[in-house]
Amino acid sequence: MSIRAVIWDFDGTILDTEWPAFYAAKVEYERVGLELSFEGWSTTIGTANHRTWSDLLHEQAGDRIDSPELVEQRYRTLKNEMTDSNPVMPGVSRLFDQINELGLGCALASSSPIGWVQRHTTRLGFWDRFEGVATRTDVGRERTKPHPDLFLLAAERAQLDPAFCLVIEDSNHGVTAANAAGMTAVAVPHRLTESHDFSHAAARLDSLEELDLADWV
Repeated sequence: MSIRAVIWDFDGTILDTEWPAFYAAKVEYERVGLELSFEGWSTTIGTANHRTWSDLLHEQAGDRIDSPELVEQRYRTLKNEMTDSNPVMPGVSRLFDQINELGLGCALASSSPIGWVQRHTTRLGFWDRFEGVATRTDVGRERTKPHPDLFLLAAERAQLDPAFCLVIEDSNHGVTAANAAGMTAVAVPHRLTESHDFSHAAARLDSLEELDLADWV
């Protein structure tokens, strides 16, 4: 297949936001003597269509836990501190340059809200690289990945043909969504998603450093 555009996932693909989110939630579980399941958390990566960790924590901990507002504040503070200190994932900057060199279209589709995505991609210098962006803010929590809505909307906004889009993803939910949108997906998992089933991806790579877009054009 010859591609004409790349559609990025954000969390865990461009920036490691996934480990800070897991670790910050894990700290709150440990405050009340509970353990946050690594495996359980992994199944939620890539989608927003699930019960939140904080709802489950309050359900399990009962009166042992602080107010929901305080728990959420501590969680966000730690998650943001960790995320803000993380560099982009290896290979990301090179791939943005290669997209320009090859004259490919470029868009982003994320199950996170627009504020989160725009803040970090602006900080990293990538926001203006996207011709189209679609986030949870556009489609609602229930229609995030593995539904195709985000990818189709991102392609529409960037005026891209889904059949010629290569999606870069870190989760099985994301790959499923890309396939449902009629796109080709490359999976680049990390420590929280390496156990996912990526048999439906066109390729599975250990790092974005291994991806050469010239091979797909």
